[in-house]
Amino acid sequence: MRSKGLSDLRTATTSRIHAKPPQKGTEYLNLYLLDKEAQRLVEELAGLEHRRKRIQSHLAEIRKTMAQVEGGAQHDRILAPQSAPLRSSSEQHHQHLQWKKLAVDY
Repeated sequence: MRSKGLSDLRTATTSRIHAKPPQKGTEYLNLYLLDKEAQRLVEELAGLEHRRKRIQSHLAEIRKTMAQVEGGAQHDRILAPQSAPLRSSSEQHHQHLQWKKLAVDY
């Protein structure tokens, strides 16, 4: 669920609520303003569609690269036990201690 932002608030300005009643003969002005607002929203929607397509293509590239890297990692994991040199138990113990993690409370 998307959190609400400042643009989602319904104010008197965004709802076009005015303290005084509308004047006679301003219908053309209102039509013009509404038309401009509609044009702005259509342009914004087109921009959002363009951005959505760009994001989807970028996600597809990332997923493709992840699949390639994952396949390479699995291939390396299969080959690693065969090509790994034999180590002494003290070297293995030292390497194990090198990566030991310690939890720290702040």
